Parts: sequence; C-alpha cells; structure tokens
Amino acid sequence: MIKKAIRRIKTIMHHNVYNGFKAIDGGYIHESCIFQNKQYITFGKDVGIGANSRLLVWDSYQGKGISTPIELNIGKKFSATRNLTIQCAGKINIGDNVLIASDVFICNENHGINPLIDNYLDQPLIVKDITIGNGVWIGEKVCVLPGVSIGNKVIIGAGSVVTKDIPDYCIAVGNPAKVIKIWNFEIGIWVNV
Repeated sequence: MIKKAIRRIKTIMHHNVYNGFKAIDGGYIHESCIFQNKQYITFGKDVGIGANSRLLVWDSYQGKGISTPIELNIGKKFSATRNLTIQCAGKINIGDNVLIASDVFICNENHGINPLIDNYLDQPLIVKDITIGNGVWIGEKVCVLPGVSIGNKVIIGAGSVVTKDIPDYCIAVGNPAKVIKIWNFEIGIWVNV
C-alpha cells in the first residue's frame, strides 16, 4: 500500500501524466504511457494503466474536425497490464471492474475502403462507437474493432478479434470472436454453446 502511494506521488511529481485529464481519482498510470488529447479522457476511481500504453484520441483528421461527439470513458477499478492501445475518434465507453491483459488493441475508427481512390490514407474516417460492459476480462493480444458492444462479465480469449457484439455472461474466442460458453445461472457453471 505504501509502495503504491509512493509510486503515485512520484508519477504526479516527475511525469505529470495526471495533468490535463477530465477526471482522475486514485489509481496508477505508468510513467511511460502516452496520451493524446487528454481533455476527452475520463477515468473512474482506482484506474491502473501499465507500461507503454497509448490512449490516442483524435478530434481532427487531415486538417478537418471530427463531426461525431468524442469521449473516451474508463470506469472505476479498471486495470490494464501493459502495451494497451486505444484509438478513439468517437465514443468508447469502458465499464467498471474491467481487466485487460497485455498487448490489447481497441479502436473505434477506420479508413474508408474505396479501392478507386489512390491512397486509403486519403479516405474519410469511418467512426463506430464501442461499449465494453462491467466486469469484462479481455485476454492477451485481443483486438476490439469499431462498432462492437461487449456485454457485462464477458471473457474474451487471448488472440481474439472482436468484430461483432458479444452478449452478457459469455466467453468468446477466435478470429472472428465467437461465443463458445455462456454462464448458466441455474447450475452456476459455464456451459458450452
């Protein structure tokens, strides 16, 4: 407990990563983290973000403002191990008590895919909001792609690519991620789908 408090004070004094956020209360952000447009990021209480993580919020693209509302909201007791990358150009809402393993990528924007334009980089961004529910566990090297909603108490297996909504109380794995188990409340165990 004392070591955690000392780490927090050192981070605030020497690296100033807390300055500029909409809200933050307790928790720990590693000094190596990179943030872009902090004014759009809101943290709940007791957030932990590990080394080499990047939370990148875009409010413009190719000199033009993004027309959708922009918010990256992270709930209380959020914990990301290391190398988390979040790219946000619209809304990403992450619930309370979310656990994220290493090397996870969450992105709610993508370039247009018209092959008749010379460069995909020159195409407008397509933005689709992401919602991650409460009590979710996202495994190592997972990709969460634009427009998905992950329900409460979901487990996403390592290496999965989430391209579609995942309902509450499920385990999903694979590329694309598919539900393989669902929690059975009557008998209190995970059952195969």
